[in-house]
Amino acid sequence: MVHLNGRAARATSALARFSAVVLLLSACCLGAPSSGWASEPGPEVLAAFQSDPIGFFFGLRDQEAIACGQVLLTDAAVQDDEKIRMLTALAAIHMAAGREDQAKAACLAILEPDPRRDLADAAYLPPPLKRLFYQQRDSLLIERDLELPPQVRTIAVGDITAAALVPGEYDLNRFAKGLTHILVSDLQGATPMKIVDRQRLGVLMDEIGLSDNNDILDPSYAVPFGMLSGAQSFLFGNILQAEKDRIRLDLRWVDTSTSEVLLSEGVEMKVKSADDLFSLERKVLADLVVPKMHQVLLSAEAARSDDSAPVPSQKDLEKQMKRHIDDKKKQMGKKSDYVELLLRTGDALLAEQNGDLESARAAWADVEAMKPGDEEAKSRSSALAAHLKISSEGR
Repeated sequence: MVHLNGRAARATSALARFSAVVLLLSACCLGAPSSGWASEPGPEVLAAFQSDPIGFFFGLRDQEAIACGQVLLTDAAVQDDEKIRMLTALAAIHMAAGREDQAKAACLAILEPDPRRDLADAAYLPPPLKRLFYQQRDSLLIERDLELPPQVRTIAVGDITAAALVPGEYDLNRFAKGLTHILVSDLQGATPMKIVDRQRLGVLMDEIGLSDNNDILDPSYAVPFGMLSGAQSFLFGNILQAEKDRIRLDLRWVDTSTSEVLLSEGVEMKVKSADDLFSLERKVLADLVVPKMHQVLLSAEAARSDDSAPVPSQKDLEKQMKRHIDDKKKQMGKKSDYVELLLRTGDALLAEQNGDLESARAAWADVEAMKPGDEEAKSRSSALAAHLKISSEGR
């Protein structure tokens, strides 16, 4: 038996992976163009695809994209980051067309050189593609015994679960889903924290068997959760409705590296109007979450475990959060629309979760109409529309 030394073993492994990527690049361009695009793409089309590959998915130029991929993905002059964007677009196209093997090949071609790679602009891609990508990613990370070192400034936000003892003003499941999304958006828009993509989080929880948020207190769940998500903490909550117009929201924030409970607080409020909802946001985020966030960030800075930008003062963090919420309040037209916006967002998320992509598309379109300029709602609606169109035509 011949034993390879470390350098030779690594070289052999690298060569094997390079060969695997070449095969994957070929596989992800299968499903050759139909009569809709029979000729080889010209220079202008190739340049357009190289510049904005995902635009070909949104623009339903799927056959052209596949033809361009056949030319460009094996071109040594094309940069790796450009190829990753092309592969993402091809994966979205193949997934929509029902060609899961080719979509998987495209995802693996992205991940094979480094399974720690992530999707760019994941929030704006169709849910079926994100699920497939993150399933492949987790499998490779586990297979190769790799991890994403948990970062203090990266936080995963789990679902806010709902329990109603009495009927309320609104459907509590819709309300809880919408509230989770709004709180995540506020954290992204007004704090230095990076938020783990919510659909990526769902795949990870399935992978490690985390069916109940409170299980994160068990190190056997918390440690792999942190290693695979890159998040050093997990924030989740529960809404209880014991009176028609009042709810109690309890939050827990857990350090995934130690299972230490960083925050366990609750707030009880009337939630009947848009003003009540804005007050709830301010109370939860500015009064409860931000002070603890400041402590966590300061501890990391003192321990020199985080080399990110300097930590803002607690006062500045609170001001920024309150200003962010106040600006949203000013931007809304009729105040009643904000509650409906939350509920329709909840509808969109529940529909995505249940695989009802047409209902999700319609709900995101409604959200965009109620809040013009909402780029996330616009992109998610457009991505679902493109996915459904390609799927319905069997392209």
